[in-house]
Amino acid sequence: MTQEIWTIKDVLSWSIGFLQKSGSESPRLDAELLLAEALECRRLDLYLDHLKPLEQSERNRYKDMIRRRAHGEPVAYITGHRDFFGLTFNVSPSTLIPRPETEHLIESILENTAKDSVLHVLDIGTGTGCLAIALKHHRPLWTVEAWDNSTDALAIAASNVNKLSVDVELRHVNALAHNAWDTDRQKFDIVVSNPPYIAQEERGVMSPSAIKFEPHSALFAEKNGLTFYAAFAANLPRIMQAKGKVYLEIGYQQRNAVFSLLEEAGWAELLCIKDLSGHDRVVIATAP
Repeated sequence: MTQEIWTIKDVLSWSIGFLQKSGSESPRLDAELLLAEALECRRLDLYLDHLKPLEQSERNRYKDMIRRRAHGEPVAYITGHRDFFGLTFNVSPSTLIPRPETEHLIESILENTAKDSVLHVLDIGTGTGCLAIALKHHRPLWTVEAWDNSTDALAIAASNVNKLSVDVELRHVNALAHNAWDTDRQKFDIVVSNPPYIAQEERGVMSPSAIKFEPHSALFAEKNGLTFYAAFAANLPRIMQAKGKVYLEIGYQQRNAVFSLLEEAGWAELLCIKDLSGHDRVVIATAP
């Protein structure tokens, strides 16, 4: 019996329709990313070689990926990596998946610093290490430190530090603990953070995929999502140089609340930057 021949074009056409029925918001992109991963090629190659038949082993590998995606698992967890600010990062279910809107943090910092500057920088809640590593990549003269309270996340961050050949110091620190704010160490010029900021009450409007698969400790925060901002406002001045800068990602409805916390603690020169969708996304402030 002759084995049925499935070309790249055939497989893409089938999987795009299958993912559409499964509720994917980006079925073509998902199908292309997963097939390129299964075939260990570029997305462009899928169209340059669209008549190439797939081996049975390649089809089986791809079918497994597509089934996982159809059950809501994020593409980044299936492939094990995600692009962020021109770099490719390892990811796992122990880390938040880097998102395009978080790139605004990097853009804001680079726009406000010189290429030849020599600064001491801290990333709090580093996850994959994407912020710390991207900053070190673009500002090699900086000393960059990154904290996370998850040892599993720090292991992924360490894999990315090694993979991308950057010098970033990783530390296991709980930013909500009192001893995190040790004043006997060198102080920072810049602190950046994309902390958990989603209120529990917002679960109903979130992506079911994020709730099911991404670490809740990296998504949700108490006190209407403001727990970390309150801690930062009160404690960051203890570990920062006078007039140092903080760059914080926020939820699109949190600008006024975060501004109030910072102003009450004496922070100055508050500024909010919107993302490409027009939502408030990055708060910048100067330490007292």
